[in-house]
Amino acid sequence: MRNMRKLLLAATAMLVFWSYAGTAHAIPAFSRQHKVECTTCHTIYPELNEYGEAFLKNSYVYTHTKMQVEKPAPPVILGGGGDPALLEKLKTQTPESAASKEGGGPGGKNEGLWLAAIPEQLPLSATATLNASYNKDAPNNGEFDFSTRAFVLQAGGNFREKFGFFAKYTLYSEGVYNPSSGNTLASNANVPKNNGAELNELFLTWRHPLDTPLNIKIGRFRPKLSLWKSSNKISVSSFATQAYTVGNSPFTIDSPQDGLELNAVVAKRLFMAAGVVDRNGQKNKEGYGHLSFKIGGADFLGNEPMIDLDSDSIWDYLSIMVAAYGYSGRNANIVGGVGENFNDYYRLGVDLEMLYQKFRLRASGVKGRDSNPFFSSARSYINSLAVSTEAEYMFDTNVIAAMRYEYLFDQTYVSERHVYAPYLAYSPLQNIRLVLEYRYEDYVTPTIADNKVANVGLSFSF
Repeated sequence: MRNMRKLLLAATAMLVFWSYAGTAHAIPAFSRQHKVECTTCHTIYPELNEYGEAFLKNSYVYTHTKMQVEKPAPPVILGGGGDPALLEKLKTQTPESAASKEGGGPGGKNEGLWLAAIPEQLPLSATATLNASYNKDAPNNGEFDFSTRAFVLQAGGNFREKFGFFAKYTLYSEGVYNPSSGNTLASNANVPKNNGAELNELFLTWRHPLDTPLNIKIGRFRPKLSLWKSSNKISVSSFATQAYTVGNSPFTIDSPQDGLELNAVVAKRLFMAAGVVDRNGQKNKEGYGHLSFKIGGADFLGNEPMIDLDSDSIWDYLSIMVAAYGYSGRNANIVGGVGENFNDYYRLGVDLEMLYQKFRLRASGVKGRDSNPFFSSARSYINSLAVSTEAEYMFDTNVIAAMRYEYLFDQTYVSERHVYAPYLAYSPLQNIRLVLEYRYEDYVTPTIADNKVANVGLSFSF
């Protein structure tokens, strides 16, 4: 019966995909809602460009277009004559009010939907991922593995630009895949996190309450720490700084948490976030903070910089974004709903992103300390360090090549390693992504065998 349900789910997913594939708008909910192409916010999806970052930071609202609507230029009346009453009406009418009367604002035919802020279209999308991996040193003749990895539903948007919302639910994901001895689900980069059906994210953001610059986010979400989410990548594997764990502790800096966050864009180029996390089995609350600043390029509201057309400058093409963040938390072994053998830990991180024309450089470092990551009765402190760097070049709008280097160390010497991962991404259509990736994991400890894994990733969204 379970296998039959899985077959029906897969058949339904493929049927929906092929029904959309023949149209010009076979792309996710945000593209359908705003009538824009995927490349408006992405290089190759799901990697964000600077406009996608601004869209995300402002709770899925195009803030630069909103500013133009709220402060329109006065109409130019040619000829100097006309009805005075009509001229006064044109001066006071904004594009927003004109559009509302035609489409659904006060006095329009859809006034009830406008008052309730119900979107005209159901803001629902889906993403399917299929991966193949080859490792000639895998045990039990398991060199090659090919199977569906994940099928995920997403919903997102905003309610009249006052509330933003997002939800992500994993309908299905592949079980434990073991490409080499010693690898587990937690450490294997080729297996999606949150295996099985699970609500990954579900949150609501109240934008600028009482006309303050703050945004209030509540629900299950990924706390704002690193500049990039683990989903903001085109490679098959995730950045080590986002995904590494210590001992038996499941914490990663990009794992979904139940919490409350305050964030704000200050002076257009400074982004600030702070929040608390509520974890089951303990009274203590966890806390975190984030600061990021951008020089050059579009600001965090999506506004383009002023360019002098008479003289070229490096800043016409260069943008630099830096960030620093910290997380202080506690987890435990949960027995009968009660935590025991607590592990107190912290993470401190810095990020750098440099974008120059078609070249992008990313660098990230995270330092951590865990007091009891194995949840034993006798505490044993472990220090950890993770470093990720990646150079990426866009040869064309649908072809990107990149090289990633990573270093991971903790005092248990279980996972100290160097990782070299070149990959090539190709997008034949904006909602389809094909990635070829090779990972060489060089373990410093001689008792652990090195990994040499070739990955092929195929994803499509609709």
